[in-house]
This record gives sequence, C-alpha cells and structure tokens, in this order.
Amino acid sequence: MLQTLKILNLPYMELVENINQAAEENVMIEVERYDEYIEFVKYLNSDRKIKKEADFTELPGLKNISNVSKTLEQHLFEQLELEDLEEDYYEIAKLIIENIDDFGYVIAYTRLREKIMAEFSVSRPTVDKILKIIQTFEPEGVGARDEKECLLIQINEYNFDNEELKTILTKVVEKHLKDLAEQNYPAIAQALGLPESGVVEVANFIKSNLNPNPGAAFGGEILHIIPSFAVEETKDGLNIVNLETRYGPSINISPQYLKMMEDPKADAKTKEFLQEKLKAAKNLIEDFCKRTATLEKIVRRIIETQEAFFKKGANGLRPLSQKSLADEFGLHPSTISRSVAAKYIQTPQGMFPLKLLCPRGPKGVTVNRIKAILAGLVEKEDKSNPLSDSQIAKQMEKDGLKIDRRTIAYYRKELKIGTTEERKK
Repeated sequence: MLQTLKILNLPYMELVENINQAAEENVMIEVERYDEYIEFVKYLNSDRKIKKEADFTELPGLKNISNVSKTLEQHLFEQLELEDLEEDYYEIAKLIIENIDDFGYVIAYTRLREKIMAEFSVSRPTVDKILKIIQTFEPEGVGARDEKECLLIQINEYNFDNEELKTILTKVVEKHLKDLAEQNYPAIAQALGLPESGVVEVANFIKSNLNPNPGAAFGGEILHIIPSFAVEETKDGLNIVNLETRYGPSINISPQYLKMMEDPKADAKTKEFLQEKLKAAKNLIEDFCKRTATLEKIVRRIIETQEAFFKKGANGLRPLSQKSLADEFGLHPSTISRSVAAKYIQTPQGMFPLKLLCPRGPKGVTVNRIKAILAGLVEKEDKSNPLSDSQIAKQMEKDGLKIDRRTIAYYRKELKIGTTEERKK
C-alpha cells in the first residue's frame, strides 16, 4: 500500500525519473514510449512564434500551457490569487511570502509579525491566521517557522485513515525530533510505550514520506512544473485531457526476457532471477495503472464540482473536501491526499495545484465569496422545490461556513435573487 501511495504521490517529472530508473534496474520492464512531454512543453514555450504556429488540433490539452518555469515565490503568489482575501490581508500574505527562504521556511517570523502588526494595525492572531492560509499551499510544509512545524503540517495534510498512527507520528515529531535525528530509538520506544521495531518503522515512514525542506526542489532558482491534466473549453463543454497518458511514458513486460524465463533450457538461477524481476515489474505496472485510474476519477469529480471556477475564476471555487471524495469513491483519505498532492491542472485561467481545487471550506470569508457560493447553490437547486434561506444556511454550514438565515436573506436580496416561492417553477 505504501508503494502504491508513493507512486500516486509522485509529481509528473519525478514519475518519469522513477520509470527510467526502474527500466534501468529491471530487465523485465520495457519502455514502449519514452517521455515526449516535458521537453516538448519547454520547446513550445521557448519562443512565442513556435507556439503561435503550432496546430493544437493535433495537440489536445496543450493549447493553454504557458510558462511552466517558476520560482518558489512565483508559485506561492499564484496560489495566493485563489484565496480571495481582503486587500490588506492579501498584502500581508504577500509580505509573508516574500520572507520565505529557499528551503520554504519563514525567516524570523516573530520579528516579521511585529512589523506587520504595526504597519497594518492588525492583531497577532490575524497575522497568524494569514500564515496558516499560506501553510496550506504547495509544496506541503511551506511557510513553517521551524522543522517541527514543517513536519507537523505535512502529517496533518496526509489525511491518515488511522488516527492512532497519526497520533504516534505527531508525538514523535513534537517531542522526540532530537532522538529521531540521533537514532535513539530505545528512548522513543520507552516514552511512547512502543516496541523498538515500531519506532524504526515510524522513522522510516518520516524519512520516506515527509520533507523537512519543502522549498528545496526549487533550489532558489526556477523549477519546471508540469501539469498532469488539462481542461479546455469547447463548444460541447469542458474537455478533460490526461496529459500523462497522452504524452508521457508507457511501460510493459519485456517479451524477450519473458520468453527467456519460459525457455526450458534456462538454468534455475536465471529463472529465479527473472521471476523475481517479473513480480516487481508487474507490481510497478499495476501501481501505475492504479495511479491513472485513481487520478482520472478524482480529477473528473473536481472538474464537475468546480465548473464555475473554470469558467469564472476564483469566485466560482466551491468547497470540496478530500474526505467527501474519499467517502464518495470508497477510498482511504490518505489515497485522496496523495493523489492531489504535487499535481497540477492546466486551465483556461492558468495552471493550478489540484489540492487548492479541493478546499475543505470556502477560500476566504469575503462578502463576494459568500455571495458567489449562495448564487451557486441557487443555480443548482431543484427548481420545482427551491431551497429556503434556512436550507441554504444549513448547506453552507456543511461546507464550513456559518452564516445565519437573516444574512442569507440580505445577500440574496442584494443579488436580486427571488424568494423560494418566486423561484419555484
């Protein structure tokens, strides 16, 4: 399961590296098609004339792809655009982002917070709240004040189905980071009442799945961020393209080595070696197939829910929790979490992290956002049985936004939306 989650979690560029490495190490893996996508996207954006003259009828999904080269700061600013914050809060968030170092940490946050409080006349909790918003951005763990907070953010974002495992990981990071670094596993085992072998597994999990330097991939320079999916507007509606399967690598079992394994003349040692490699190759191919199937159904659901966002921009973004997706598809929450982490979708409005299109609740609490959500609920209601103001309030509360009935009625009138009876058809 961890191996499947690892493949599911990989950004596209790392997926390509993983396939190339696996093919080098395993004779049973045959690369039927190598990656054609990464270099082509770079080439497409190397010169405006090239893109202008390209025939995109033969290149579905690539029409809207522009510059895929981003610094960490640019990447965070683009995500900030989705937050729909009040103007002052937006400026505070920008200032915090400008003070994030190349490893993804906020520099001297206490001093920065005091400066922001004085400059914008806001309270300490307000600045902390804006920092918390930035800490939900990609890459996971960005905006932390220290290594402990960085790892705790990632543990929280992992969406463990097993609460006991999450609790153990949290305790190890909160209280035993030094022991962990020094591999003092007996001390951790004694403190948590765990077998030492269990602590070793916890240490291995943290090492393999959590990143203490989330901004390091950018290295203080430019990183190429390649989208895994694209959505394009057509006369028939929104067209979804899986860019990984359309242009990316594909692998299969090598018929040459399969034939060798089945050859009666082959010695037992060779057969045993090939059998072991065949098993590993089949597992890898199965994991890639699971990645494709899981990502496709999640992305289709996201696009279906966020159709207004793809057409209207940030104000059309609706709440869509990862938990609700897990319940709908009968998957572990961690599977959804790994699916949307570090994956990007190209849209007519630009390229966005999938994770930000699955907000637990409304992004920001501005009046415009509340009105947009209200209008969206009315638009999708059953016209023969329209929603009352109380029902709208209850639906918003389910999505994490508590607004009383009178406020709903007030905003409804401002939007010139009729009463329940007036909307009934």
